[in-house]
Amino acid sequence: MMSRLVYLFLFLVYNFNIALAKNPSVIIVGAGPSGIAAATKLLENSVTNITILEAEDRIGGRIHTVEFGDTFVDLGAEYCHGEKGNIVFTLANNLGLLEHSDPLSSENNKIYDSKGSAIDSELALELKSTLNTYDDVDTTGNASLGDAFLKKYNVTVLKKYTNEEQNLEVATDAIKMLQDLIVMHEGSFTWQQPAAGRHYTACEGDQALTWKRGGYRIILDILMKSYPNPDQKLPIDDKILLTKKVNKVIWNDNGVVVRCSDNSSFTADHVIVTTSVGVLEKNKASLFEPSLPKEKLNAIEATGFNGIMKIIIRYPQKWWKDDDVNFFFLWRKRDLFKIIDEFPDGPRKDGVSWASFISAIVKVPNNANVFVVWVSGELVPEIEKVSEDVLLRGCNYVIKKFLGKDYNVTDADKILRSQWNTNPNFLGTYSYEKVGYFKEDFSYQAQLAEPLVDNKGKPIVLFAGEATHPTLYSTVHGAISSGLREAGRIMDLKK
Repeated sequence: MMSRLVYLFLFLVYNFNIALAKNPSVIIVGAGPSGIAAATKLLENSVTNITILEAEDRIGGRIHTVEFGDTFVDLGAEYCHGEKGNIVFTLANNLGLLEHSDPLSSENNKIYDSKGSAIDSELALELKSTLNTYDDVDTTGNASLGDAFLKKYNVTVLKKYTNEEQNLEVATDAIKMLQDLIVMHEGSFTWQQPAAGRHYTACEGDQALTWKRGGYRIILDILMKSYPNPDQKLPIDDKILLTKKVNKVIWNDNGVVVRCSDNSSFTADHVIVTTSVGVLEKNKASLFEPSLPKEKLNAIEATGFNGIMKIIIRYPQKWWKDDDVNFFFLWRKRDLFKIIDEFPDGPRKDGVSWASFISAIVKVPNNANVFVVWVSGELVPEIEKVSEDVLLRGCNYVIKKFLGKDYNVTDADKILRSQWNTNPNFLGTYSYEKVGYFKEDFSYQAQLAEPLVDNKGKPIVLFAGEATHPTLYSTVHGAISSGLREAGRIMDLKK
């Protein structure tokens, strides 16, 4: 009789362990695109014991689509970068949600200088062509992107205008504009921070596809299956806990305990950490117990993470032409130090106003009277703290200064701004490969993606997010792909 009970007990334990292996418990830190992608893939494969802990009071992470007047705008990710091999394009294009609208390659963008003059058309084409191929530089010697770009620019542009004094002066002054626009793409504060070499691989096709309706937020709905048919939505809502800021991840061979700042705690077999690399960098010494291994710390150190800023403005009436797409602003060197006399409000650096870091305004597609004012550079964290009144007046000042001679520019009357750099849950916008760390045959992004495993090699702490993708970092499609990758890693344990 006793032996039968023992066998029955062992049988039940065995089957219980089998059931646990087939439906492991998973905590996902962050409800951005990587976290949502991981959760939806797990749910679709019958892994239902999921808890998503989100520090913000919304889902989406660095996707943040908001209402602005009678339309929607994106404070975070805005463009779908490329087509072939892009999971965002694959999911959205068949639903008719994307359209071509590349503000950098468009023939209808214009460059104006701070005198209010349009730049000579030949030189303007030269500058735009240079900008479109800015990363096609010599990558030997582990130089910074800025140094490699200037080396190329001196030969291909400045040398060309050696005997044309006026164009040479404009082309020289244009270096600041080019730097501001390039760091806007890179996500760094200066172009001395990114490495000239990179493992990033652009997906073929249009690099700035825009959303016909709904903004980037709709990709989350597609992942959760609530679009196009809300009746098919995955059972994810009750898995998401908002305003749950994680401040401790304790793990061992038995699983993981995740503690939040409100003193709540959660246990699971696995955790997928999707926090930005900026948050990892700031909290690397305190977030994990035991501490992260040296290899992981090296990967965090090698990954740059700063940021840009968007100021979205609305005009009560139209003053631009129908075919205007965007305007680049080229500050003449002699005008930079005059700004504080004309517009003294707000932060400054080395005697130059924050307003000089406004590098472009871009017409928002499908939004009649809305522009995005792009701000980049080292002052971005300080500019994020400026009052909306000062920001709006600063934008009006700059736009009128550059365009007021050729256009009857009116004052914008409504403003919305991003604050990614000063938000402790993000601390920046997107990642890049730091100068001094680039190696042709080694990826720190891949190293950052490696899970922390137990004594049998089973992954306990997994890492996702755009900065963990070896070739698609800095993008939403890279973030989504990384979330799917880590969900697949857990699903492989069920086999």
